[in-house]
Amino acid sequence: MAAAVRDPLTGAYNRRHALPWLERRLAPGPRGRKNLAIMLADLDFFKRVNDLHGHAAGDAVLCAVTERLSAHLRERDLLARIGGEEFLIALPDATPARARRVAERLCDAIRATPVAIPAIAAPIPVTLSIGVTLVPTGPGLVAPDLQSVLAEADRALYAAKARGRNQASFCTRSAA
Repeated sequence: MAAAVRDPLTGAYNRRHALPWLERRLAPGPRGRKNLAIMLADLDFFKRVNDLHGHAAGDAVLCAVTERLSAHLRERDLLARIGGEEFLIALPDATPARARRVAERLCDAIRATPVAIPAIAAPIPVTLSIGVTLVPTGPGLVAPDLQSVLAEADRALYAAKARGRNQASFCTRSAA
């Protein structure tokens, strides 16, 4: 079962696990009203890593980034690798301030320490751009469409990249 819901390279959850997990969190339920912060994170200029150092180095960078992201998240948060160098992160019960702090901390954690690869002389610098949307959930609220929520986070991600990368950007609806 674990192999079906985990990315074989990084050990992070995969899309097959992440999307149903999000659907359950977005569905109205008996819990009190809470926010769910949803983040799409993408490594900046990752193609350069593969082109300059090879795919094995790229794989090592993905594993190191996954470890660093995981180290800065709570056990109940979700971290999933959903594409080549793209990650989905979800923070249940997140205030706007917490979502902002976590997103900034994740960017800082990735930027702070270049990834050392044994076969390469100099460590590889890596940065991360993150798009964030904050979704209110709880009784009496209409469950938002998951694809719309992901599209909001994706637009915020592209805004972070357009503003120079290596930063978090928040969906205007989020007020984070």
